[in-house]
Amino acid sequence: MVPVQHYLFQELWNKTRRRDWLAYFYPRLRQYYLFYSGKAEGSTTNALGSNLLKTWDYFYNSGGWDDYPAQAHVHRHGLQASAAPVITTCHAIRIAKILTLAARELGGLAADEAEYAADIARFAEAVERHAWDEASGYYGYVVHDGGGKPAGILRHESGANFNMGFDGVYPLVAGECGRARGAVLLERLNDERRLRTPIGLTAVDRSAPYYREDGYWNGTVWMAHQWFFWKTMLDLGRADDAWRIASTALALWERETRETYNAFEHFTVAAGRGAGWHQFGGLSAPVLDWFGAYFRAGRATGGFDVWMRRCEFSPDLSRAELEWVHVPNGTADAYTILIGLRPDCEYTVTETGGLAAVSVRMRHGGLLELTVPASLREARVVVRPRTGGG
Repeated sequence: MVPVQHYLFQELWNKTRRRDWLAYFYPRLRQYYLFYSGKAEGSTTNALGSNLLKTWDYFYNSGGWDDYPAQAHVHRHGLQASAAPVITTCHAIRIAKILTLAARELGGLAADEAEYAADIARFAEAVERHAWDEASGYYGYVVHDGGGKPAGILRHESGANFNMGFDGVYPLVAGECGRARGAVLLERLNDERRLRTPIGLTAVDRSAPYYREDGYWNGTVWMAHQWFFWKTMLDLGRADDAWRIASTALALWERETRETYNAFEHFTVAAGRGAGWHQFGGLSAPVLDWFGAYFRAGRATGGFDVWMRRCEFSPDLSRAELEWVHVPNGTADAYTILIGLRPDCEYTVTETGGLAAVSVRMRHGGLLELTVPASLREARVVVRPRTGGG
């Protein structure tokens, strides 16, 4: 029940800007959203009184993580009617933002835009009010009483928040947790004792009492959710963190593939090697996206908050013109856009639309990182080869 179709469509739009695709897919993506958010007739995803969503009625798996500890506990103890994870509501917020951008591009859909804005505010308020756990610095699964009212955070027998892991930091992906709590979540993601490992981000906090080295999602690194956090780092203007996620994953994938010529499901933290099914080729898609974003000329990449209006490169890939719109992110002061050009030139960036405070850095030959103030909602930039020593 992870709504990957919306994220895929945004990627396709930013690369192609095909208005016929937009007109065709928008009503279909909206139909999915209305079901996912509990607004379509018959949907039971918003059956609790807290506005926290759950999809247990339709699928056992909330985030693609089979033995994620909190999720496994819910099923082991029959809590499907009362326990709401965080990730489901966070995805509803994020895809509502994507649909807002799509509706704005199509025009004439002010009622849809207003509906999404109201939903985002309602869902974000529910997550912030009911799911934040100050003691652990994570958001938690929320348990509800028989009347559907929130009754507290789901906890391990030790008393620890049962959601010390990816689900507990997903409000960063939604972009609605605020700067103070967002800073705590970033600490968890970057802490080498917790979620950050030498081979990438692991799904369960290594300091948690329920962490294991021999799990499927517990004690392992998967590419899929790292892609979501990589895009989020671009949304937060944290270019170095984005690069670390992508470059670590690329190096890991290259080592294992060169050694075994397999496409494994995941990688164990303890051994740093591939595991699971050895022909799980679908999970190579994030790897290809990271390689394209950082090492292919003719590609421009932003986070979830960026909607490309124009993205044109010269035939020799030495010049680019970009226009985009940006939606507010309650956690960010800036955002980053990657631009891949020919590696044998130095470049200058000219801009319109108030980009005076933009930061431009060359990550490596041909790869520019533009970090832009979050207050800038629309922009146009031209990147061209530097001439005359200027």
